[in-house]
This record gives sequence, structure tokens and C-alpha cells, in this order.
Amino acid sequence: MLTFFTVILSVALILVGLFAILLVLMQKSPEGGGFGSSLGGSAMESVFGGDAGDVLVRTTAKVVAIFFVMALLLSLCYVHRAKMRDRRSSVRLPEQIVAVQRETAGAEK
Repeated sequence: MLTFFTVILSVALILVGLFAILLVLMQKSPEGGGFGSSLGGSAMESVFGGDAGDVLVRTTAKVVAIFFVMALLLSLCYVHRAKMRDRRSSVRLPEQIVAVQRETAGAEK
């Protein structure tokens, strides 16, 4: 279940990251040129009015915040998965414990 959630979260993180890049590129530069005008700067102004820049800035901030939260959740998933793997590998069966004790006793002689 955790692996499925990790894969879904990874794909979503990539998509949100690409969307954040697109939003940053859509913003107008202070000089007035750049990708903002080539990616539909005038269309953004007709949809959002004169506050198109403010809408893009707020949306970009929200998308970047979502990106960071998703990245934090993904890192927590990987940490939890690593702890579970270490816990499973450190659990020894009684036969393994006896075998290790015999090897240790044989090495001391």
C-alpha cells in the first residue's frame, strides 16, 4: 500500500512541479518582455483584467507551497519505508540466533 502511495505521490509531484514551472514562465518580467508575453500575456489580462499579474503570483505561491508539502510527504514515505525494511532485516528467527551463537563460539576457540 505504501509503495502505491509513493508512486502516486511521485507522479503528482512531477506534475505539480511542471505546472509551477509553467506558471513562473507565464509571469511577465519587470522589463515587460520574456516568456510571459509569448505564453499569452495579453490573453491573461483579458481573462483576469488588470490584476492578471497578482493572480499569477498568488497561484504560483500556492502551487509551490503544495509542491513543498508533497515533497515533504514523499520524503517521509521513503524514511518510513527504510525503517520498515531495517526492522524486517534485523528480526532474526531462533534458528538464526543459534547459528550465529555457534559461529561466534567456534571463532573464539
